[in-house]
Amino acid sequence: MTSMPRWFSDLRWCDPPVPVTHFVANIVSRELIPLGAGIYVFSTDDQALTATNVLYVGKADGARQTLRLRLGVYFRRFARQTGKPSKHAGLECLCTTYQKTPNALFVRWAGCVVAREIEGELISIFNPACNAKDEHRYGYDEDELIPAEYLY
Repeated sequence: MTSMPRWFSDLRWCDPPVPVTHFVANIVSRELIPLGAGIYVFSTDDQALTATNVLYVGKADGARQTLRLRLGVYFRRFARQTGKPSKHAGLECLCTTYQKTPNALFVRWAGCVVAREIEGELISIFNPACNAKDEHRYGYDEDELIPAEYLY
């Protein structure tokens, strides 16, 4: 894999990544997740993000939904083993992974107000298995930095 773009180090990821089972079983409060815009990544482990461990990259734009509300949709679906599947292909892909290996699914997030652009860039970098292949690339060139006022 090529080196990460300069702006990647500007992202302030939650640390450490949280096992999804902790949210589904209410071991960890969802209040840990910010009520703001940002991006989130589901991965197969709690190590540094790579093309081999990133399963899904998503965003919460902050206008219609926050990180906490958006991730709550995933946790509720993971907790519900039966019933009608979601029309969200990425969610169902992650749900299948969770049902097979619940202890091997982690989530992390970073607050930012340019979530759409960063989401597109991360999808381009990691090519996650559960993201739709028609998602567009938006964002920053690899030698740019994300302006500090866009991060929190």
